[in-house]
Amino acid sequence: MTARFRWFCAGVAAALLCTSGARAAPLRVVTLSPLLTEIAQAIGGPEVVVTSLLPPGVDPHTFEPAPADMRGLEQAELVLASGLGLENYLDKLAANSGTRARILAVGDALRDPVRIPARAGREEADPHWWNSVAATEEVSREISRELTAQRPEAAAGIALRTTAWLGRLAALESWTQAEFATLPRARRQLVTSHDAFAWLARDYGFIVHPVAGVSPGAEPNARNLARLVDLIRREHIPAVFIENSESSKLADALARETGARIGGTLYPDGLVAEPDGGTYEALFRHNVLTIVAALK
Repeated sequence: MTARFRWFCAGVAAALLCTSGARAAPLRVVTLSPLLTEIAQAIGGPEVVVTSLLPPGVDPHTFEPAPADMRGLEQAELVLASGLGLENYLDKLAANSGTRARILAVGDALRDPVRIPARAGREEADPHWWNSVAATEEVSREISRELTAQRPEAAAGIALRTTAWLGRLAALESWTQAEFATLPRARRQLVTSHDAFAWLARDYGFIVHPVAGVSPGAEPNARNLARLVDLIRREHIPAVFIENSESSKLADALARETGARIGGTLYPDGLVAEPDGGTYEALFRHNVLTIVAALK
């Protein structure tokens, strides 16, 4: 082997090493939900930089993007939305920001969305898919596929982190099944402020009796309230629940009228700063424990 040939081989090897070691910049992800932020960070790890436009505790139904949010979208490569009609501002947000990012409404990819009564006798998909661990698993896989498509060179790491995250969700699902198994079927009736627990009802055999519709703040009508009073008395429902984003006035009135007690506060609309630091697992466990304790 001549000296020139050895020099050529060394140069090729160095170039290949440099190329193989090259790493793409982290994917710039903007989310419209703190839960989507948690999922993207858990699965993406160092391959993503995630910015959440929706702070914990802000009602996703009434969120209005600020001009600063529009600017934040300009540099995004991927936008994650909850979907199923929750972000009715999504098209306007995309148009006004001028973003060229891929917009993924993750709930729209769910194979079998739960449907609930809407206006004029119609039905609509319940956008609160995170109240089902199974649906959250499905959404997580969709996000994993998208991150892999955007950063294929990081596929191995994304796959490992996806497996770890899904393992945590599987453990949460097993715990939830065990907790609800202690609650007799006849007692699995939820009286809540708005219709946000249809996914939970489907998975765990509950019937939901909402005071209002799918959006918090919707005005309940007198006929619906009278029906609820009769139902609570007839079925001996022991508790009614308040929600963190709603006034307790209606629940208090129902409790006084029927003798039911206030079962505690539920968090139906996604992550908040509390309880327990605002993780998905902590929030889901809080809701499950609150329901079981009140209805048992």
